[in-house]
Amino acid sequence: ANDDFEKHVRPLLAEHCHVCHSAKANKARGGLTLDSRAALLKGGDTGPAVVPGRPEQSLLVKAVHGTQPAQQMPPKGKLRPAQIAVFEKWVRD
Repeated sequence: ANDDFEKHVRPLLAEHCHVCHSAKANKARGGLTLDSRAALLKGGDTGPAVVPGRPEQSLLVKAVHGTQPAQQMPPKGKLRPAQIAVFEKWVRD
């Protein structure tokens, strides 16, 4: 699972999320940093970003699906279905 994170998940987070949600961001939006698996499990102001084994309950997966427009991430330019599938598979596994 850690290999999947490093190989598939981290690059997507770095490209699409770290501008607002990383230790390098001036102030991580929503108190959420996505720099590591531990940070994803800890989450931000609204709770854990992922629930291991349960993508349907994971805020990260809900956000990239954009089911609630106010919480769609990234806010501009929705991820492609194949990219969303990477997050779902990683959380499920």
